[in-house]
Amino acid sequence: MRLDGKVLIAGAGIGGLTLARALRRAGFDCELFEREPDLRPIGAGILVQTSAMLALRTLELDRLVQQNGRGVDVGYGRSEKGAALQSTSMREVAEEFGAPTVAIHRGRLQEVLLEGAEGAPLHLGEKLARFEQEDGAVTAIFASGRRERGALLVGADGLHSAVRNALVGETELRYAGYTSWRGIAETERAVSDGEVTEMWGPGARFGYAAISASEVYWFAVLNAPSGGHDAEPLDVVRRHFAHFADPVSELLRTSPPERVFRTDIFDRAPIGRWSEGRVVLLGDAAHPTTPNLGQGGCMAIEDAVLLAHYLKTRETLPAALEAYEKKRIPPTTKIVEGSLRFGKIAQLENPAAIWFRNLMLRLTPKSVVKEQLRQNAGFSLDD
Repeated sequence: MRLDGKVLIAGAGIGGLTLARALRRAGFDCELFEREPDLRPIGAGILVQTSAMLALRTLELDRLVQQNGRGVDVGYGRSEKGAALQSTSMREVAEEFGAPTVAIHRGRLQEVLLEGAEGAPLHLGEKLARFEQEDGAVTAIFASGRRERGALLVGADGLHSAVRNALVGETELRYAGYTSWRGIAETERAVSDGEVTEMWGPGARFGYAAISASEVYWFAVLNAPSGGHDAEPLDVVRRHFAHFADPVSELLRTSPPERVFRTDIFDRAPIGRWSEGRVVLLGDAAHPTTPNLGQGGCMAIEDAVLLAHYLKTRETLPAALEAYEKKRIPPTTKIVEGSLRFGKIAQLENPAAIWFRNLMLRLTPKSVVKEQLRQNAGFSLDD
């Protein structure tokens, strides 16, 4: 396909930056518009899972991501007292599909993707207000008064997407019932390389993974009303998770307070269309999800690679967007709803329900757990 104009990308997060790389390699002009005034490294850690690593391989970025993070070989589920509940060999899935899962600092992933965008123009402090469509073009209108005309507008602007709101209207945020804290511990000895662990207590979880030789990414999840605010987030985490087994206390002791932040967990119910005319959604703008399955950023990467692929290989824009939606809506819908269910099980508070859940986890055959991983591990450009 030949686009008569540039692609306008609203949002310079994981999905938007990946799309810029994919579009430029496919021969399309594009520009990025980010509402934040600067593009500083944000967040704590992320698992770039096998499917997303395979997608990044098509852009020749997978090795850079792996070099800037740590490969994950095994996943452990434990009780808050440290008792084993389940273990999963992620190395076996990696060997089968030919790509590992990588734990990496979000900021470093962002740097890899920004460099990979190969000089695509990036405009900061530009918040989309609305857009106008006409035959052969779409015009993005920003709060600053700026107007940009292009052949396609892509909403990669996250959970609170302005593009989505203008395209499909306001849709209700779903609060999951729990809040989270994320941080980076500066330690070399608390956690072994190659493992990701999640510990479950009553209405609370704590997970961690090494992301460099001297850093461990951790997250803490607690049932709580939405809208809470902490004057000292790290102190709050220490208080609520003091009874969790090692290495939790060590990770919290070695975490700089300024590297800890709190986020309430929201998603939205899946929708059946992501595009209209010359406007299309991607990543959290299309399918915001809870982080329980670790798939949010991964799905955005896959979306970006596939959208660029269909723009390159289909004869018309409507055909490309139809193929993109057909390929991506079913699996992302499954993940969004599956992640919500997973969170409800993980955040149980009733002692009897927790006892039964933990028993089922211990009794689940490793082959069943592996198959669950396999279902989300594949990636292909083929229909």
